[in-house]
Amino acid sequence: MSNNNQHSKLNNENIAVSTLVNSLSERVNNEKISAIINVTNVMADAIFIVNAQGVFESVNPVAARFFNVPSDILIGKKWQHFLQEQYRDDYEYMFESWKNNYQTPLNHGPKEVKIIKANGNFLDVELSVSCIPPATTNNTPLFICIMHDISKHIKKYKVLETLSKLDHLTGIANRGTLEKTIHKDWQTCLMNKQPLSFILIDIDYFKLFNDNFGHVKGDKCLQKVAKTIEECLPSKDSLVARYGGEEFAVVLPRSHISNTEMIAKRIQDRILNLNFREIGLPDNVKISVSQGLACEYNNQYRTSEALMCAADSALYRAKSQGRNMICIRSVSYTHLRAHETLRY
Repeated sequence: MSNNNQHSKLNNENIAVSTLVNSLSERVNNEKISAIINVTNVMADAIFIVNAQGVFESVNPVAARFFNVPSDILIGKKWQHFLQEQYRDDYEYMFESWKNNYQTPLNHGPKEVKIIKANGNFLDVELSVSCIPPATTNNTPLFICIMHDISKHIKKYKVLETLSKLDHLTGIANRGTLEKTIHKDWQTCLMNKQPLSFILIDIDYFKLFNDNFGHVKGDKCLQKVAKTIEECLPSKDSLVARYGGEEFAVVLPRSHISNTEMIAKRIQDRILNLNFREIGLPDNVKISVSQGLACEYNNQYRTSEALMCAADSALYRAKSQGRNMICIRSVSYTHLRAHETLRY
């Protein structure tokens, strides 16, 4: 046999061996992918596999239920189309970046996103995206995505978040919410050169009410007062909060002192006309409140705390002057008495 023939035979054998090895490698890789898909199909988590273009390659039954679409219909579609719009561009960009560098280890998430179900409703999920190792996919970029339904947790969190901002007895804002709100409104009003008013309200002789009628009826009284003050607020960004005990606070953004005084008088009149028949008390049972007002305008006070202290000082004066009175803290300290209102 000539040398040429021997070389040709060896080359043919090498090619045959190489083809066999490649074929075996591809079959092994396909078997690995099939094994992964088979495992995901029996898992309790929502799992889907997409390629570098973001196209569904596999969707397990749980994930299909999340999307509310049969798995076979999802195959071939882009998974990003099932994301709420605000997340879609981010994932499109990430996949565009990853598909040319898929050999770099990738772990993205878990991240809270919203997916769009077939009926148009949104579902809150926690999403993790990871590259399947290239050795398993024969260097074909594939990504495995895992979702967890967190909609119930989101709903509970929102309830707890709301409760954390409210006073449990009266249902209005609590002291913590008040302090955050007045600090925020302070910054906004200063920046926009607008006034910010603050009212402190105290129920007169509330201890006697509790002593005479009991704490249960006293709680009902606090609830009625809170609701009455809330109904007197001039805008949705105004706030009434329970300041502590029988004291309430009102924050009024963009309200000059003259407007604030009108609101305070309305609160005064409404509370004077309250009755407590529904809790079993006679018509002659009445309550009143004392109020202290202060207004920040043109840098009169250094801080929001100083504004609150000014209103507190005005409230103290209203109580010391006989109660059932509105007292306005004026920087000019001008004394003026008019129709149950004391300005100093």
